[in-house]
Amino acid sequence: MAIRITQNQTTLGFAGNLQSIYAQMAKSQQQIADGRAITKPSDDPFGTGQVIDYDAQLADVKQFQTNVTNATGVLGSADSALDTMTSALQKIKTLAVQAENGTPSAQDLNNIAIEMGQLKEVVRDGLNAQHGGQYIFGGTSTKAAPFPAPANTYMGTTNPLQSRVTATQTVQVSVPGDTVAGISPTNVLDDIDALITAVQSGNSATMNTAASAVYSDTDRVIDIRAQLGATASRLEATQTRLEAQEERLMDARSKVAEVDSAQAFLDMSKQQTMYQAALASGTKIMSTTILDYIR
Repeated sequence: MAIRITQNQTTLGFAGNLQSIYAQMAKSQQQIADGRAITKPSDDPFGTGQVIDYDAQLADVKQFQTNVTNATGVLGSADSALDTMTSALQKIKTLAVQAENGTPSAQDLNNIAIEMGQLKEVVRDGLNAQHGGQYIFGGTSTKAAPFPAPANTYMGTTNPLQSRVTATQTVQVSVPGDTVAGISPTNVLDDIDALITAVQSGNSATMNTAASAVYSDTDRVIDIRAQLGATASRLEATQTRLEAQEERLMDARSKVAEVDSAQAFLDMSKQQTMYQAALASGTKIMSTTILDYIR
């Protein structure tokens, strides 16, 4: 049996085809306008899932970059504080040599002791150094000075500050104050006090013993500074890797989420040609009636 195509069916088919082509044109135009290949999840469900995954990874990378930046800042402040402490301790060593050698007068020894006392407070200031309003050498206790004057007692914790800088890497960004100052059996502030007392007494043997302890303190501070410097170098390398990772993720995300402008323009041109052709063809068909077949 022959299938009879009515004028109404032809009209509906024509309108549907025209609407489909027009919708494709509108989509291409929207992609060109905002640069996005996916304007809503239904455009590309799989691609949408990829974009969500890339965004999550990028958020993690950005957080790690922030952690590295913060950790680098703490290490920089710690290095500056340790440098100041080292200079003060080395100056104390020089003064100790002056006190031990020659025949300094009682007044000279007193003046040396006074200067050592001032340098001790420089060392204390280094131990109480801050970064961003937080104490560096207090361990995980960052809100209070680890070595409050006038006592020499450490008031921080023994747990170091740490920062997660990648999914698998956590670095120690500072050293607890008890490690920096030493605790067995005395710390650096105690050792300086002992040296001051020895200088005031004028006893060379006592001065020598006390000075040796300060020398050991100086070596320890220098070693800790070197350790933190090595950590800073590791963080610099980590930052470089994170930047490369971010670039790769951004590139992969772009290929999924961002439109290829050249291809989009080409697609739109083809769609416009199809639209015009369909419109012209449809208009011709729709204008044909039964009267056209009566001669």
